[in-house]
Parts: sequence; structure tokens; C-alpha cells
Amino acid sequence: MSQESQNTETQSTGTPKPKKGVVAAVFGGDFLMGEFVQKHLLLIGFIALLLVFDIALQYKFEDYHKLIIKREKELNEQRTIYNEQMSALETKKRQSEVAKEIAKMGLKELSKPPVVLEHTDTIAQP
Repeated sequence: MSQESQNTETQSTGTPKPKKGVVAAVFGGDFLMGEFVQKHLLLIGFIALLLVFDIALQYKFEDYHKLIIKREKELNEQRTIYNEQMSALETKKRQSEVAKEIAKMGLKELSKPPVVLEHTDTIAQP
């Protein structure tokens, strides 16, 4: 009988009530009826609200991270296109390529440098 008395609670009416396990008390709803929970209900609600807000922020930041990765891929594509176009332009700017293009127009490349004509002003000053 001593074990039974240790495993039972006495209610205000004096009738013995068997103790429930922690899991059974939580899932049975007896946990929510406790004095501590009722006393700190606003704090528990605030903490639950913060948890919901935290989960929402995690999803939002995950979306931002996916967007950043997408934009980095687009940037790398644009950088590759730019590098290809600059390479083609550098090839066209070479002197040998310019000479070929000029030859197609019917012009010849100069073999000696141009002659510089100097002009001196010989008009007398009054």
C-alpha cells in the first residue's frame, strides 16, 4: 500500500488519483491546466509567436539565397558573353587584321612614313 500511496495524488476532495506519465500529461491536456502554464500564458504565447516569426524569416532568407544564386549564374553568363565579345574585338583590332580589311577596300598599307609639310607664316607684321 505504501507504493500505491506514493504513486497517487490526493485531490482537494481527498480521493486518490493515480499519477500520469509526463507524455500522457502533455498529450492529455493536463499539462495546459497547470498553474505555471496559466500564470505565464502571455509569455508562452509570445514565445510561440517568435517561433512562428523565426520560421517565416528562415523561409524568406532561403528565397533570398536562391535569388542570389540565380543572379550569380546570370552574372557569370553575362561575363562570359562579354569576354567572348572582347576577345573577338581584340582580334579585329590587330594590325594584321586591319591591314586585311583595308586591302579588301582596295587601299594599300604605306611602306614608308608620311612626309610632314611644315608651314611657316611669312606675312610681314605692320
